Amino acid sequence: ILIPLMLAVEGTAFIPAAKALIDTGAFTAKSLSTLLALGGASYYAYNEVAFLALGKVNPVTHAVGNTIKRVVIIVASVIAFKTPMSTGSIIGSSVAIFGTLLYSLAMNASKK
Repeated sequence: ILIPLMLAVEGTAFIPAAKALIDTGAFTAKSLSTLLALGGASYYAYNEVAFLALGKVNPVTHAVGNTIKRVVIIVASVIAFKTPMSTGSIIGSSVAIFGTLLYSLAMNASKK
């Protein structure tokens, strides 16, 4: 459904990029297509589960859970990719996550 929008925004720049990636030998055309399809399917499933969860729990609970998810993703990425975090990036991530949480809570409070 979004392929026309993707082509309008990105153009056909993804085709040479995909060919270059295949030419490096890191992926075959089939494995790259499979990974792209699996990535799209998992993101779709994530959105479905998020909407189902939002329908079952209080919006504040959902916002807090979503904020915790962000923290888990950041920590897991730092561990998995062995990315050192400076004090500034830790403070910046904390401020961004806390700000997102406060914004979500404020928006949910204003809807009541």
